[in-house]
Formats: sequence, structure tokens, C-alpha cells
Amino acid sequence: MFSDKHNTWPDDPFELAWKRWYNRAIEKSADQIRKADLWLKSNPHAIFADGKCQQPIPLELPPIGRRRVHGICVASGAEVAASAYFNDPDGTFMIMPHLRGKDHVDFGLPHHRPFCIGDVDPDGPFVHVFNMATLDIVMSEFDTITDFTKYLNARANLIRSGRLLFSPSEAELVANYLLMMEPNGEHRFPAVSDVKGANADSDTAIAFVQGEYAYLIRSPEYQRRWAANRVSYEWDRLIGLFTHGVLNDTQFRILDTDPTVELAERALRIMAREDRVQRRVLAEALIGAREALDSQKLARIARIAVTRDRATGEKVAYVFLVLAATDAMAQEDYRRVRATMLQTYCLAVLHDDRDLKLCVGIAVMAISDKGESEDLVAYPQQEWTSELIEDLRLGRENFEVIQTPLELNATAIRASSFPPDPAFEGMTRQQRRSLQRQRAKQQRSAWRSL
Repeated sequence: MFSDKHNTWPDDPFELAWKRWYNRAIEKSADQIRKADLWLKSNPHAIFADGKCQQPIPLELPPIGRRRVHGICVASGAEVAASAYFNDPDGTFMIMPHLRGKDHVDFGLPHHRPFCIGDVDPDGPFVHVFNMATLDIVMSEFDTITDFTKYLNARANLIRSGRLLFSPSEAELVANYLLMMEPNGEHRFPAVSDVKGANADSDTAIAFVQGEYAYLIRSPEYQRRWAANRVSYEWDRLIGLFTHGVLNDTQFRILDTDPTVELAERALRIMAREDRVQRRVLAEALIGAREALDSQKLARIARIAVTRDRATGEKVAYVFLVLAATDAMAQEDYRRVRATMLQTYCLAVLHDDRDLKLCVGIAVMAISDKGESEDLVAYPQQEWTSELIEDLRLGRENFEVIQTPLELNATAIRASSFPPDPAFEGMTRQQRRSLQRQRAKQQRSAWRSL
């Protein structure tokens, strides 16, 4: 839930100006988010896609027990005043978790400072406070719904945990979160226990310093991450393409089924839940299939990726089918054949692995074909009657699809958010450590010059 307010900085004495601006820009937003959350709980079907409240959204919200609401306040208008106060052009909020609720406007507190934000609604769901500059940083670094909500969850937990003393800006929170990774590739915020040799008890908190984000985005590691992610935006393009067809009622009718929002949303929800690293790998698989078909002059090629739903942990599969068009076949007939073939692949995958909960199929044209067309289908696990099994057997024979049963294993994608340095390839462990020590010295020298 976003509450976006722009309020001009009041022309009042400083303390009064901060109190008035905070109440209008932040406290009101937190109150609106709290009321909206209560409304959703009591009126889950009264949510509309238009301002006149005449077009209900055609989607079901998750049950309250499985639903997590993220409240986001975007408060702008005080950037110039904040820059002047801190004598810093940044103009964004400091994060000071010890400030809770009314503490934000209580100048009598010993450690109170204006333009510092902690927990603005400590008795309700956590409300994140950004201005436009910091929201842009967060949403550009975490530009999938999964990456974004993981960061929001970690941020809320950190601020309410008592483990953070302060951060000079949102950018430094982002930098520290990005730079800490578990062995499985998941990001997290650092803790005192991560500092080698630190003697810390349960009351010890950590503080971040200014300049870490500026240094990060200039680093070769960050540039490799940016370059590696470029291919992943093909996945975003497909999501946008299919969504546009849903919203504008321009989807192609396939398999004698009228396209509906509900049918498309089942597949789009899974696609949209993939994080940036997962999209990178999936997009490479799809693009690689098209390139392989083109270079090998094949008529068709299919690839299957088996993974886990990023939200539920359930086993899911993707089928990527590339089918070359022919001049002898009309486009409508080509699309019908391709969709039927895609259906056969998806059902074969589900039949051969009963642990799968869903199979999403994506079919595209070959690179050398004129024009573009894409099909999207999604099939849940079936109730395998003898009739359905026989239909599938005939389909497999007719299209020569997966003639022998598949053994499908969901493997964790090991790609890293920050790809490894190719300079380390071929080095011994001693050489790698020597190079790492040399770079660490360079980093400390660069840090002192910031």
C-alpha cells in the first residue's frame, strides 16, 4: 500500500515547521495505510480498478492468514530543508530506529533529531517511509516484486529488532543489504557477529556509515551484476507483453478456449514472482533455445526448467517451446499447432512428475521468422484418469514429444547476484587470497578518500 504526499515545507519557526510537515506528510499517510489495511480485511471484494468504483479487480486476495501488507509512505517536499539542516546535498531521511511514533516530533528527547525516521506506527503493521529519491534507489535495486518485498521484510525486521543504531541514509541500508549474502545467495543485513573479533552481547547494535552505496555502485562487482542482469529483462518484456494482452483483451484464442484474466493470471503470477537472478537464468534458457534452433537449423526445440515457487516453495516447471513457422502454413494454423504442441509438453511434464503443482508453458517463434508471436499457458497438476492418460499418449506419439518418461528434479539456481570475478579463474587459492588482500587495501585507501 502506497500513500504518496507532497507537502511544501512550512514557513514557520524550525521546530514548528518540522512538526507540521511530519504530521501532514508522514503521520497522515501512516493513518491512511492503517485504515486501508482494516478496510481490506473487512471488505476484501470492494476493491476497484477505476476511480468511480465500478470495475472490481478480477483477482482474489490471499486469505488474511497468508497475507502480508507492506505499508509505504512516500513523503516529499522537505528535501531542501533537510539538505540545509544536515549541510549535505543528499536531502533524504536518516534512519534512527529508537524514534517511535510521537518521538519523531518530540524535541525534548535527548537523542531527537528532525528529518530522522524510525518506527512511525509502532502499534500497527510496519510503515516504511521514503522520499522520491530513496524510493527510486530501492525500486531500481530491487525491481522485482520478490526482491522488493524481501528487502521490505528485512528492513522492517531490522528496524524493529533493536540491532540497528542508525543509518545516515536509505542508500546505506541498501548497500549493506546487497553486500551481505548467505551461501544460498539470499541477501540479508549485517550483524555485529559478522565483524571478525567483535565482542558483542545481545544489546549491541550496529551502525552504518556514509558513502558505502556511492562506493558500491562504482565497484567492478556492481558493474558485473548490472551487465549480468541485462538478459533478465527479456523475462520482464514477456510479462509486460502478456499482461498488455490481458488488460486490453487482445489475447489470441488458443486450444478453443476464450482467454480470461483468471487463466492468464495463474501463469503471470508465477512468472512475476521470480526474482532478478532467477529471471536471469530463465531468460537465458529461453533465449538460448531460440539461438540453438536458429544455429542448428532445427524445426523446433523445447527446454524444461524445474524449480520452486518463490512464495510457496511448491515444485513448478516451465516449458519453453520454439517452433519455426513455414510459408505453407497460415499464421492462425501455425499458432494452433504450436499451442497444441505446447499443451502436450506441459501435460507430459506433469504426468511424469506428480510432485509438480503447476506447469507454465511459453511458446515463441524462431529468430529467423518474420514477425513475433508468443503463447502462454498454465496447467495445474491433473487428476490422471485413464482417458486423459490415453489422450496424452496419442499426443506424445503424434508430435513426437518426450517419448520416454522424464525424471525431473528441482535444483536450486546457483547463480549469484554478483557474478564472480573472471580474474580469479585459473588461480590457485593462494593467488586468489593475495589478489583479494591487494584489492582490500585499495578499497580502504579509496574509502579514506571519500
